[in-house]
Amino acid sequence: MTSPTSSVAAGNPLRRAMETIRSLREQLDAERSAGRVAVVGAGLRAPGGLSDREAYWQALAQGRTFLSELPQERRAAWAPSWDGLLSRGGYLDDVLGFDARFFGISPREARGLDPQHRLLLEVVWEAFEDAAVLPAAVAESTGVFVGITGQDYRHWGVEEPNSSWLIGNGHCFAAGRLAYTLGFQGPALAVDTACSSSLVALHTACRSLAARDCDTAVVAGVNLVLSPRSTAEIQRTEALSPDGRCRPFDARANGFVRGEGCGAVLLKRLADAERDGDRVLAVIEATRVNQDGRSSGFTAPNVLAQTKLIESVLADAGATAADVGYLEAHGTGTPLGDPIELEAAGTALGRPGAPWYVGSVKANIGHTEAAAGVLGLIKAVMSLHKREIPVQAEFDTLNPRITGGDGGPTVPTRTLPWPESGGRCAAVSSFGMSGTNAHALLSPAPARTAPRPGEDTPVAGFMVSAHTQEALRTSAARYAKAVQATEGDYPAFAYTATHGRTRLPHAVWVAADGVPDAVEALTALADGRDDPRVSVLGPDTDLPVPAGARTVTTVPSYPWQRSVYSIRPVGPAADPAGA
Repeated sequence: MTSPTSSVAAGNPLRRAMETIRSLREQLDAERSAGRVAVVGAGLRAPGGLSDREAYWQALAQGRTFLSELPQERRAAWAPSWDGLLSRGGYLDDVLGFDARFFGISPREARGLDPQHRLLLEVVWEAFEDAAVLPAAVAESTGVFVGITGQDYRHWGVEEPNSSWLIGNGHCFAAGRLAYTLGFQGPALAVDTACSSSLVALHTACRSLAARDCDTAVVAGVNLVLSPRSTAEIQRTEALSPDGRCRPFDARANGFVRGEGCGAVLLKRLADAERDGDRVLAVIEATRVNQDGRSSGFTAPNVLAQTKLIESVLADAGATAADVGYLEAHGTGTPLGDPIELEAAGTALGRPGAPWYVGSVKANIGHTEAAAGVLGLIKAVMSLHKREIPVQAEFDTLNPRITGGDGGPTVPTRTLPWPESGGRCAAVSSFGMSGTNAHALLSPAPARTAPRPGEDTPVAGFMVSAHTQEALRTSAARYAKAVQATEGDYPAFAYTATHGRTRLPHAVWVAADGVPDAVEALTALADGRDDPRVSVLGPDTDLPVPAGARTVTTVPSYPWQRSVYSIRPVGPAADPAGA
């Protein structure tokens, strides 16, 4: 039966038009809501020994830089091929160490496995731990999206390639290895668009979540400098800084330096993350990818394409330029590339009377190429999470080709609170030498309702588990330090340690209803001493499930027990012609 209201609307053209507009708006709002994606966890490796997002943030907020000469053991393995090359950059401390036993990989297979693939396994596992999500619990509907470009390890092979070498070095196997090892059954693909690879992977993952191809998505990017050949190729483009320093947006900018790193983020649709009680670090409102098309040269940026990209992301998110308070730019520190990027950003984001800030992590750690997008994303996530704008390292005087002033970007010369007058969102850009551009818009995590008093049951204790007894003792020592810093959040620590960690072969229960008992019991466990509060857990022992709200907090990640795996000798005496 037709209602009186609909009868009136049917006979009134203006009313029909208004109803249609309202219906379209509701549909658009529903689509935008469905497209919102929560970042629920992150893992990373960056120069300077940075191995978690909190340490990463502190280093960036302090404006520290981690650029140095190429590690001697890697130079020795390829001498004299490094002679004459610009080798100063951002390097990881250990690129050949790997906990192969943890992942069930034989030594022979580990030696043939590209260290980038090994690094991805560890960092992705840490992203799940940071999110307190068990990989096995979501494996059936988890997708894997990896940005990867370099294949330096292929140059290490000196014998006839075997099957382990074949499946250890191709791009596609980087994603496939993650899916196989952790049992993920959603989409799994590697993305190579040069420097924009991992942010393009992010865009692909968000679309996959929206299409319900998967319910959980891990997005990662990785880059290692393992042979001189790729550096020689890049040096021929004359894009590298002659003095080995990266100065985005600065008048002294003279090129970028290469960097190593790996980053991974764990994503869920926002509605699912809120339903599951996940800790949301930030929300991805919209992403887009486009291409430069014809420009002044194949590798030259296109200012119009970059402008259009940012504007399209704002439109997709239902946002305006006034909503963006910070842009984590591609910002490679080239004297011409930075002005082109900020001309595009200024056209899309500039508004007189409303300041907005711009930065680039490449000054701190170098240009991590395929990992640059996701490491920039993690920086933006932490900026939103902390509600602070981090200082821009290596910045003194604005490049004269960049238009600042009213409506233009501001480069932060100190770390400052997120300004009340600025937009609440952060944006991230990543541009590839291939011409493929990616952009993402992020907003702060929605406020979460605090648990009602008395909602949580008393804490009975928590689990500690590891793959070996040695790793168990190391975890206990780390937990003891972390528990002392819980600041009254011990129930969240106990919940996360118990239900946000995979139960591994060596598992114990620590019966402690408070911090003092927990520290004493953990210290005894770390020292190898018996303690009545510590009992061994059988593989089928049920663990108590708190009746209250699921509250996730930061718990130390797994202590990897690495051994060196290499297809050829390494170290000061290494012979580059050796097997």
